[in-house]
Amino acid sequence: MKLKLLSPLILGLCLVFSPLAKADSITLESHVGNTYTYDLTLDSNFNVFILDGFSLTGLSGVTNATLSGKLDKLFDISFNSTSVLVATIAGISASFHAPYSIGTLTLTSAAKTGMVDFTILDSNGLSCGKVGGPALAATPEPGSLFLLGTGALVVMGSMKRRFLTA
Repeated sequence: MKLKLLSPLILGLCLVFSPLAKADSITLESHVGNTYTYDLTLDSNFNVFILDGFSLTGLSGVTNATLSGKLDKLFDISFNSTSVLVATIAGISASFHAPYSIGTLTLTSAAKTGMVDFTILDSNGLSCGKVGGPALAATPEPGSLFLLGTGALVVMGSMKRRFLTA
């Protein structure tokens, strides 16, 4: 009996508190040759950075790293061949719309997409994960093309039959 009363309460709490969950992220915006551009997206309207920042690890052969946008104004950058650290002593970032981007990190590296991990530390806590890449172009599966072709043949056959009987 208690389980029947407790289940809707737990479900209700999950639905109420799920919008409060925040997850900052870093995504790969573009890749041309060995130049990668990463975008830092913050998932809260107001962020305070005190001895905070973000890092990318799992890279290889990093030879250059630059910041642009608000990142360039708030943060300093250091890197070695396998990781990049972007940090600040103190900084504040705010926006009326969340999530929002505060700039990009462009680096030259031999790393492949999906092998890079990120860690972000700000006033909203620690966020960790794999760097997501740009969306790939949608390619139809061979089965879908087969069904589309079969459907087109059926439509053409019925139209031919209709015109021949008319």
